[in-house]
Amino acid sequence: MTSTFSSAASAPFIMPPARTAIEQSDLNKYFPKQLIELDTEHGKVLTLFSPYMSAIKRGVVVMLPGANQGPLSPHGLNYLSQALTDDGFDTYAIQSPELNWQAGMFSQNDNAENETIEYQGPWSEDMLDEYKDNLLASFEALQQTLDLNPDQQFVVIAAGTSAGVFSEHLAALPNIEIDALITLSAQLPNIKRNKHLPAVLSLVRPPLLDIVYSQDNQTLLNNALQRKRWVKRNNKYDYRQRELFGASNEPLQHQRLRKELDGFLRQL
Repeated sequence: MTSTFSSAASAPFIMPPARTAIEQSDLNKYFPKQLIELDTEHGKVLTLFSPYMSAIKRGVVVMLPGANQGPLSPHGLNYLSQALTDDGFDTYAIQSPELNWQAGMFSQNDNAENETIEYQGPWSEDMLDEYKDNLLASFEALQQTLDLNPDQQFVVIAAGTSAGVFSEHLAALPNIEIDALITLSAQLPNIKRNKHLPAVLSLVRPPLLDIVYSQDNQTLLNNALQRKRWVKRNNKYDYRQRELFGASNEPLQHQRLRKELDGFLRQL
């Protein structure tokens, strides 16, 4: 009795779709009337817009989700994008850039093959710089579309890595008039750059509310302690740090976050 076996050809490798592409498909499906399409030098970026719902408009809030988080991030931004409209703010939640893990990988000197490469952290500086450039391009594209009133507040809320790189940008004193910066679990996934983050935050020109959570990683919490030392050293008197106890995705935590933001913005 003979049996025949057919040799099946191996299936071709298919690259999975980019996170931003899947995210854009979902946003177009569920929020088609709330989307603003931004054209940047790095491609198309979507922004989720929610108009203010109070009697008086207090200002505009631009939200920068953390790396690998979308405009509907469950770590507070999804809640704030709607809750702040009741407080009198137009809200714009921008897509975070796609991560490029190969950034700078093929630009290294061939002569450095035998040299010991020092561990930089989860992200290389090239990767962090590329993410920063893409994020700033999206922010600047959105800013050009905004009709800002000098009598109203222009606020930026940034989370995670986006908060870290945007703070670096503001510390360089660009020509951006921002009334307040609010950071949520600000960090940089690069050892060298994260070490300098406390000094960077102390050089940010606009008033700064620095939110950390008790369940953040220990590296971030230790970094937050250094920030208090640096703001005293550089006399940044409009810096406030608040630690919220609990997870960043709890509904009650979102309400505490909203109260902290509202109180901070009303004091400006």
